[in-house]
Amino acid sequence: MFKKLMGLIAGAVLVAGATAAHAQPTKVAIGFIPVSDWLPAFVAKEKGIFDKNGLDVTMTKIGIISNIPSALMSGSLNIGSSTVPVVLDAVEAGLDINAVAGGTRFVKDPSIFSVVVRTGLSVKSAKDLEGKRVGVPGLRSAGDLLFRKWLLDKGVQPSKVNIVETPFPQMRDLLKAGTLDAVAVLEPFRTRIVEDQTGFRLSDYVAEVNPDLLGGVWIARKEWLTANPKVAGAFRNSLKEAIDYIAKNPADAKAIEIKYTGFNTAFLPPYVIPVSKGDFEFFTKAAREVGYLKNNIDVTKIIAP
Repeated sequence: MFKKLMGLIAGAVLVAGATAAHAQPTKVAIGFIPVSDWLPAFVAKEKGIFDKNGLDVTMTKIGIISNIPSALMSGSLNIGSSTVPVVLDAVEAGLDINAVAGGTRFVKDPSIFSVVVRTGLSVKSAKDLEGKRVGVPGLRSAGDLLFRKWLLDKGVQPSKVNIVETPFPQMRDLLKAGTLDAVAVLEPFRTRIVEDQTGFRLSDYVAEVNPDLLGGVWIARKEWLTANPKVAGAFRNSLKEAIDYIAKNPADAKAIEIKYTGFNTAFLPPYVIPVSKGDFEFFTKAAREVGYLKNNIDVTKIIAP
């Protein structure tokens, strides 16, 4: 009887082990904006890092970052690239969005965001932008919010500047045509505009507002994360491994960058995994200051465990 019982137990252990070994990976639909901020995810996909961590990932290019929260809510995406202002707008609108992991940070050195003015214009300060037509990468985006905050810090009311939504790839041509007087632009588009003398750098405005900000953030619907409790940790581990891979294999990383974005940046931004309460508190304060946020938001409820 004892031998029979032990045999049954051993058999159950073997079956359980086999089941675990052949556990199906979790399918994850990831949406991304084609810029280098999200390179670790591209690398994790290309090098099989997501697979190793039990994630069966499909990558989908999204044209406008503000469309990602609605795609998460509809279920067409499970995780998406975003910025803090987009997350705050979504949360204020009642969407149950959580920050899963950090993407990049905006730092003073290297600074990747600048106000670039069309060559030939006499613009030497923020004050000189009054009455000018300035392109920003999406209204209510991080680039737009921080540009408005920079104007206020310099004593200029944003309402006195004609701020218009302009996709990064179109900025150079619109400056050259005289349609725009200045743009709030990041790398590698900034370098292209300055190198061919279409425009000149007026200010590294994001760094002037704050020399160390959370730039990009990966987000997901809270309900989906609760239903898939292992995904957040596996996703973060995958990004960490990918960041290590990028540091050790820069040439391969550049090839992957071109595949997903169509270009290489002059320098990569600093990639990060953790996000903090303070990262969101700065943006909530700035958003209220420029009139983009009306309600109080408990930022501790935004960050996924």
